[in-house]
Formats: sequence, structure tokens, C-alpha cells
Amino acid sequence: MRIWRWPFVGLAIVGGLGAAFGFIVYVSNGIVAGSIIGLTGREHDIAIAQHRSVIGLLSGVLLQFGVAGALLGSMKREDDLSARILMAVLGSCVVTIVCGLAITLSLRALR
Repeated sequence: MRIWRWPFVGLAIVGGLGAAFGFIVYVSNGIVAGSIIGLTGREHDIAIAQHRSVIGLLSGVLLQFGVAGALLGSMKREDDLSARILMAVLGSCVVTIVCGLAITLSLRALR
């Protein structure tokens, strides 16, 4: 049975957008937590920002694995497995970086 490749590529792009957004959430909440550390009475806000930062990192990493899996599923089965895994991991990093840049540029254009 032959499975089309385009749904895997589309899934990789959607997962890349989610992973990029997760990493952006991770960085932004880390900046927030770092800027309010040391202020009196803000311990609850620090804990919330750190928790959201950890959740953003976890979701970004899990979605990054999903992107690599989707790219691995879209490749030909005849190729060597180690080469396919390496290409999928490197491709997932490229997809996530490009999606992150697209999110950042679109947010700047709307500002």
C-alpha cells in the first residue's frame, strides 16, 4: 500500500509551527521570570512564569519529535535507516527555525 507524502509534510509544517511557538513561549516566560526575580511580593508571579516556561519547553520538544517523525515517515523506505533519521532530525530543526522566523516576522509586521 502506497501512502502519500504530502500529509506528512503538512503535518511536519504544522508541528514545526507549534514547536516554534512553544520555544517562543519558553524564552518569553523565562525573560519575564528573570526580570521580576528579586522584587518583593512577586513570588507567585515568578512561579507562574517559570511553570509556563517549563510547559513551553516541554511542548516545543515534544512537537519537535513529532516533526522529526513526520519527516521520517515522508522519506523513501529504500534508503538507509541511519541516513533517514539524520536527515529527518536536521530537517526538523530547519523546519522549526523557518517557522519561528515566520512567526516572529509576522508578529513584527502586525505591530
